[in-house]
Amino acid sequence: MMQSFDWQGALESCSEVLRDDPDHLGALETLAKAQWLGGQYKEVIVTTNHLLRLNPHEPGYRYTRGMAYLSLGQLHRSAEDLRRAYLQSGNPAFKAQVASALDAVELWLEEGTEIRKGERRAAQIPDMYQSHIMGSVLIH
Repeated sequence: MMQSFDWQGALESCSEVLRDDPDHLGALETLAKAQWLGGQYKEVIVTTNHLLRLNPHEPGYRYTRGMAYLSLGQLHRSAEDLRRAYLQSGNPAFKAQVASALDAVELWLEEGTEIRKGERRAAQIPDMYQSHIMGSVLIH
């Protein structure tokens, strides 16, 4: 059963919480998820940067930012974040997920794949990797 998530409502609710407490981890994590679901990848990067300043040892934040970079076609930055997320994590299932995404990014880098500005990002990412992007997690 698929659970629905009102990402637009979440954006509003998180903004209210963050006005009073700009470092509220739960609100920031939910905000990043809502931004992700709304396709606001630049905003996801801003939010995960904030989360990483608060907790630099959470590999899920780095993974999420890496996937946002991937969605924007910034493969080198994506690979860097995915490598660091992999090294930071002790969770075998999470590491496997990160490794799979990183393998794809490294392959695209080796092939010289370049996503030009203004092109639809998801259309250029092979279907087999869409689940990594759409299933992005903030924490492991």
